[in-house]
Amino acid sequence: MEDAVNNPSNINPVALLFLLAMGYFILSGRRQVAVKSLLAIAAFLPLGQQVVIMGLHFTFLRILILVGLCRVLSRGEAREFRWQGVDKLFLWWVLVGLVFGVMRSPKAELFGAAYNSIGVYFLIRCLTKEPEEVIGHLRFLAFAAIVIAIAMAWELSTHRNPFFVFGGVPEFVVERDGRFRCQGPFRVCILAGTFAATLFPLLLGLWRKGGRDKKLALLGMTGCAFSTGAAASSGALITIVMAIIGSALWPLRLHMRWIRRGIVVAILGLMLVMNAPVWFLIARMGDLLGGTGWYRANLIQQAIYHFNEWWLIGTSYTANWPCGEPLPVDPNNIDITNEYIAEGVEGGILRLGLFLAIIVICFKKVGTAIRVERTDPGTVKLWWALGVCLSAHCAAFISISYFDQIQVFWFWLWAVIAVLPLKPVPVAVLDDNPLPEQDSQTAQIIAAKSKTSIGGPEEELHPA
Repeated sequence: MEDAVNNPSNINPVALLFLLAMGYFILSGRRQVAVKSLLAIAAFLPLGQQVVIMGLHFTFLRILILVGLCRVLSRGEAREFRWQGVDKLFLWWVLVGLVFGVMRSPKAELFGAAYNSIGVYFLIRCLTKEPEEVIGHLRFLAFAAIVIAIAMAWELSTHRNPFFVFGGVPEFVVERDGRFRCQGPFRVCILAGTFAATLFPLLLGLWRKGGRDKKLALLGMTGCAFSTGAAASSGALITIVMAIIGSALWPLRLHMRWIRRGIVVAILGLMLVMNAPVWFLIARMGDLLGGTGWYRANLIQQAIYHFNEWWLIGTSYTANWPCGEPLPVDPNNIDITNEYIAEGVEGGILRLGLFLAIIVICFKKVGTAIRVERTDPGTVKLWWALGVCLSAHCAAFISISYFDQIQVFWFWLWAVIAVLPLKPVPVAVLDDNPLPEQDSQTAQIIAAKSKTSIGGPEEELHPA
């Protein structure tokens, strides 16, 4: 996560009061309230709010992370933490990026990014102990989606961003091809649209779960759909379409293996009949929907051509890639609008491999959670929604690399997937008539077989 801006300290009185309130809730509130406070800072305050001390940028998010870590340590909540495969890979992923980044070009922002990543992820992991707590998080995210949609509606009608007063975002809305591109509290419009598009399947899962949250989830989904359109980003539009398709595959969840194989066969078939590489389909979609599809397709091509420059420890110079002009703020690099390529550029093939391994394990965790949930069909649909959200992020990565507070919601997704159940919850059966000895032995054998089958070679249920 980049430093917010290179400006000196920027503190808005309203934002400061908001920070103090969220800090109080983190220190004194329940675990769910603490997580919601962290998500609130990311959802409502741009990274322009910061204090600069001796050249070091302490954004409000970083300050709140420190407050949260103090809470976890003072309450001993870290003692109950149990390492999962996702946690270990995440830690290695951060360390590889930090070490390789220092080897290439030591910068203070590398340590700030590592602090943000580790702080957000492990704070949410320590404060989320039960999978059911995710429902509380989603209630808040539905509320956040509604508020951001209202702010972006104001932005669309007045062409002024109400979050400008907090710094870090421009005052006036950017116009391209006759369309105003709203961005809310995010640094660029595509990140605002991507946030809404990836949140949509989660709120759809909350709506499918039923109960008292249906109305809130429906309003949140409406807000997500509006914000995606207001961002006027073809990448965000494609992301929400992928999210809708993934949600619609719920009835086919038992056949996902065949669907995945069909996608692979389709890609191989396109490679055989197309004159250009298959990723230039992105350019075709850009021609239809607008945007810079050709640039994104060519970026993939150039990353392959220059593989020898970045595969080992990444690279700090991409200005020689013939994709476009170097960035005004960084003449040594072009705009890497692809998260997968950004991972390779920042840490070589090792960091990219760790990144992909985390995603694969998260999909497997979702599939396992769906298999072992035996008590509530609505909860199964919610776990499926987590997988669809993960798929939507993977689709968005083709058109954008995350560098804003949207990373908080990406790490939140990893963290909550890490706490999903791996074993079925035992259901107590009350019976006044005890089983005979022979029947009791039979029941034990059946239970043992059932336990074995849960971890056995069952059909995978990973969302598309």
